[in-house]
Amino acid sequence: MSKVYQIIESFFKKDHPEEIRKGFTHWFFSSSRKEKDEALFRIWEELEIHSDASTESSFKHVERRLGFPVRKRLSFSLQKWGQIAAVLLIPLLSVWFSWKYVQNYTQEEIEWVECFVAAGEIRSVVLPDKSEVLLNSGSSLLYPAEFKGKIRNIYLSGEAKFSVFSDKKKPFIVKTHDMAVEALGTVFNVSSYPEAETTVASLVEGKLKVDINSSQESYILNPEEQVIYDRETGKSEHKHTRLDYVLAWEKGQMVFQSVSLYTVINEIERKYGVTVYLNSKGLKDERLTVKFLHDETLEEVFYTLQQIIAGFRYKIDGDKVYIY
Repeated sequence: MSKVYQIIESFFKKDHPEEIRKGFTHWFFSSSRKEKDEALFRIWEELEIHSDASTESSFKHVERRLGFPVRKRLSFSLQKWGQIAAVLLIPLLSVWFSWKYVQNYTQEEIEWVECFVAAGEIRSVVLPDKSEVLLNSGSSLLYPAEFKGKIRNIYLSGEAKFSVFSDKKKPFIVKTHDMAVEALGTVFNVSSYPEAETTVASLVEGKLKVDINSSQESYILNPEEQVIYDRETGKSEHKHTRLDYVLAWEKGQMVFQSVSLYTVINEIERKYGVTVYLNSKGLKDERLTVKFLHDETLEEVFYTLQQIIAGFRYKIDGDKVYIY
């Protein structure tokens, strides 16, 4: 048993003083993640977390893409799904773990449900309190089978739109790696993909409170406002936004405003279920403002990029795209 596993496991089973929790937080989110991810992987296997029907369907889709033989019944075990879990579920577990045990969050044992959405898919989920969630492709949502206690906590890795059932006695909080988003009778969107450069919370209706995990910053949002947290600089920005851009993904559209080619590629990979190889380092930080409609093919998307980016060349080979 590795030392890292023993350290993390102890935080699952014991309470610790605030000073120790702060020290653990610094260690957990700094230095190499490889051994920590392996430890989280083992701990995930021990948790009573169940997949819903849409998750099992999506995992079968991913299984086919990865070349695994199709099984008639899917067993939700990370031991059998190491290749998938390492990429898709560990970030979600990291969010859940860090909040539950590092941010002084305690509660009775409850049953958790995990919903994963494969590339190219959009799924809707109705939570136990009747709140509705629309999940974008490549997203994972972790929520309790029943909301107990005084707070409705759920955990997101990816992007989702939330229509929250109003209950003033039970705040509704969406927790991601970078921020906690609290709502009471609110419609809002949160985008927090693990590979993204930013985490963004945008308000459609009602009121929204956004707390930044790495600082003491807190924001109150009105409709058509958003908070953008930059993971590289650690800075956050509170600004007005266009909701038709924020929610374009609901209609299968991709809308980008002055973002890097890296960000565009990530979204293309999620929507079309492809892997993009960027062999030209000079293009990575190219800033783009562009819109793609829901019915545009992969070929049409890359042809458009070729027209607006000088020196951009590409080759599509099945589910792989090479940029050079």
